[in-house]
Amino acid sequence: MLRAEGLADRGEVHCVLAGDAEIADLNSRFRGKAGPTDVLAFPYDPATTDGVVGDIYVSLDRAREQARERGEPIGREVWRLFVHGALHLAGRDHDSDAADRAMRACQEVWVDRVFPRDGSAGGM
Repeated sequence: MLRAEGLADRGEVHCVLAGDAEIADLNSRFRGKAGPTDVLAFPYDPATTDGVVGDIYVSLDRAREQARERGEPIGREVWRLFVHGALHLAGRDHDSDAADRAMRACQEVWVDRVFPRDGSAGGM
């Protein structure tokens, strides 16, 4: 997924699995928004960060709740949130209805590739 989205060739992507408290703190400090969110992505310039393209913070608390709401395994939801963050690092956004639909469609393709709905083993 990272290679296909042009991230792997640019450097490392770090993923931090965090709780709501840490995510809420980051959301407040960097986005000016109160409370937790499910995923945050922080892009960096790999030339100035020893090859780090960005950090993705996934809230396990939000993932657990969203997985329960969707009736899906938590691993599938954590992967969905990671993919969402990675797509942001790759330059995608959802700042309009059309962009949101395109980003979420791409996101779900990657989710289904690794966690197929039929329960078979997926792959990257």
